[in-house]
Amino acid sequence: MNKINLNFKLMILPIVIIIAMVILSFVFSQKIQNLKKQVDLIYFGNFIPVHKLHTIKEQYMDIINKKKLMIKTKKSILRDWNYYYKQYKSQDEKIIVEKINSQLINAFKINKRSSYNEVLKNISYLISKEVNSASKQRKQFVLKYEQMQNYLFYTQILIIVFVLILTALIVYQAIKQNKFLVLLNEQYKIEANTDGLTSLYNRKYFDTVFKDLTSISKQNNWKSVFVMIDIDFFKQYNDTYGHDAGDIALQEVAFVLDENFNREYEYTFRLGGEEFGIIIFDTNIKNVKLALNNLQTKIEALKIEHTASATSFLTLSMGVIFVDENNYNASVKELYTSADKKLYHSKENGRNQYAI
Repeated sequence: MNKINLNFKLMILPIVIIIAMVILSFVFSQKIQNLKKQVDLIYFGNFIPVHKLHTIKEQYMDIINKKKLMIKTKKSILRDWNYYYKQYKSQDEKIIVEKINSQLINAFKINKRSSYNEVLKNISYLISKEVNSASKQRKQFVLKYEQMQNYLFYTQILIIVFVLILTALIVYQAIKQNKFLVLLNEQYKIEANTDGLTSLYNRKYFDTVFKDLTSISKQNNWKSVFVMIDIDFFKQYNDTYGHDAGDIALQEVAFVLDENFNREYEYTFRLGGEEFGIIIFDTNIKNVKLALNNLQTKIEALKIEHTASATSFLTLSMGVIFVDENNYNASVKELYTSADKKLYHSKENGRNQYAI
């Protein structure tokens, strides 16, 4: 499966949320419209006809009590009844209403109190039936309304869960991708600052640290040190044993350097070719001498054969400068030149030594 671009995924998320909300709003709107129709049916389809029946009932009671039928009353009854008669009725209701309609018309023809009482009785029955019907419809409406509420609620829950899951997946992918990029970036940083052959810090990183050597030492009132190292007669070593052997020798020297100067504030570098460097912050002359003596001992213990050397083994020459209150304001060039002069002094004095 092709990997989808992370930015594209993040762009899709709000679109999905918007679509989900639109769908939810549409469903909600449709349900509300249906409810509105049912409300209209209940309150306008039942309440008004019942009101007409009550009016008819009162008029019939008036006829019975007065024992006289007025033309005006008859017209009013027929008008209200026709209104009720034309309203929507179920099949069962139609049968009952048709029967009462015949009684009502005949009652006016007969014009007797008993016939009016019979009609009044049936009108009362219709009122009762309409009220019961309205109550039943209302219960059905409430039930459907509650079902609709539940439907909308669970629909919203499902949409929210879906969006949350989708968001979580995208966030997970983003975090995973970001973690990968961070690791990759760290790897690039390491590779950019590390010498490929020896795995020590390279010249580029040395320039960065060395540039801040005086300022950091001054700010913290530290005595710091820079050691410039050169493998003795390394050109002759390459000429005698070959460049592959020379690379192996560089790696062995680098390993000893890294092993002996790996504490906090200690940095080891390959400056180029057979040249190495050590920077130590917050130290003193005693500790530096001890560390360099130990370094020389371990290099000698490697027993790397070197017939062009006076000792017949590979050795190091070193130039050491300290950074303290006496030279906090010295430039990078001045410090580097001083270390180079100390290294030259070591070589002039027979090599395999350090000069401070």
